Amino acid sequence: NTLADRMQHDGWLETLIVAKHPKHDLVFRNLAVAGDEVAFRHRSENFGAPDDWLSRTKADVIFACFGFNESFKGEAGLEKFKHDLEKFLQDTKAKNYSGKGSPHIVLFSPIANEKINDPNLPDPTANNANLQKYTAVMAEVAKANDVPFVDLFGVAQQLYAPAAKPGQALTFNTLHLTEAGNKALAPEIFHALF
Repeated sequence: NTLADRMQHDGWLETLIVAKHPKHDLVFRNLAVAGDEVAFRHRSENFGAPDDWLSRTKADVIFACFGFNESFKGEAGLEKFKHDLEKFLQDTKAKNYSGKGSPHIVLFSPIANEKINDPNLPDPTANNANLQKYTAVMAEVAKANDVPFVDLFGVAQQLYAPAAKPGQALTFNTLHLTEAGNKALAPEIFHALF
């Protein structure tokens, strides 16, 4: 989703991971595109399927970020999302993109929308209610498929509260993190992973 797409501009998470594992010769490839859904990806004709790109990059660890765009379908979309996510995890785990065996997958929930004191920005309450439901489904599917899961929805809410006290925001429009937002989120993801 857009979170993963935008994180490539700052590199905070990659820096923490490489600093922890300097001898592993790690290579990161960000294949995220804003608007991606687990079962639908907007691409130009002949761009190639997700499996093509994961093979080209020889992916052996996949950070999968989904659920935000799907959450706009609300309660009515939960069952389809659950089915699509389970299929994605099972299909992806059965592949060998790197030639080293099945990839390791880490599933990430979307972040919460931030409440910003600006009358021109929407109240995120309704969307956060949907995001919370989609996060719960993601946790359930990840557990059933033995895939690590990182609840960024809850983490984001914990980060927004202290930032709001001095009147700061970690997003610029309630949903896209600023550089400061990415910098605050990266250590939380790092600790969840390691």
